[in-house]
Amino acid sequence: MIEVLVVLGIVFVALALFLPKARDLRGLADSMKCRNNFKGILLGILKFESNSSPNEPLKGWFPTGCIGPGTNPEDCLSWMVSILPYVEEGNLYKQLDCNKDFANNQSLLDVSILSYVCPSNNRKTESPISTNYIAMAGLGLDAPGRLAGAWGNGFMGYDRLTSFESITDGISNTIAVMEIHTKLEHWARGGPSNLRGFDPTDLPLTGERRPFYTHESRMLVGKLDGSVREISANFDPTVLAAAITIAGAERERWGSSW
Repeated sequence: MIEVLVVLGIVFVALALFLPKARDLRGLADSMKCRNNFKGILLGILKFESNSSPNEPLKGWFPTGCIGPGTNPEDCLSWMVSILPYVEEGNLYKQLDCNKDFANNQSLLDVSILSYVCPSNNRKTESPISTNYIAMAGLGLDAPGRLAGAWGNGFMGYDRLTSFESITDGISNTIAVMEIHTKLEHWARGGPSNLRGFDPTDLPLTGERRPFYTHESRMLVGKLDGSVREISANFDPTVLAAAITIAGAERERWGSSW
């Protein structure tokens, strides 16, 4: 009996020592997979800009936040639909009718796209068809609906077209995509599901019901040159705001902090 208790005690001690390390390893694996998701999405955006397709004939422009018909952004298809051919989901894209709205394509779109979901969230997801990744529309909650050339614009809006030439701050200085873990919505629906403005006064940046998600106290951000960077949860929100805009000429002010 004593021997059994000793063995059980050793097992419990071993588990107590192992579980935190296992959680750390899982967190590291999730972060690496999330980084790969970012890279895939960014590459899809860049490939869209350099290619044309039957339903998206424009070439030399980044995707708009909404495609297809719809009275409201939420009625439309999203930019994540536009880049499907470039994130290894070409077969799904071919089945869609981008001349119809979200509702009339939804039966095909109610599927989970693994590269659009952070693995950390996949275990506690609000919906298997939601996304954790949002394109950054610029500064202010009204940023997605603003016209081209407005102050504070990011690289994407609901309807506005943006080219490399429009991004005078430079693509290596411009954040295109960030990660959220609250208010998750359908990846294929237009609107705030995957395109949002940034309010630098809405602090803190991370935490329970806050705008952005962290992996071990670090946020991942995807830049328009295709690179992914880690920044602190305490990153200066004014610097972040500058990096989200495309034509603010703030490079000298924030570049040393980047």
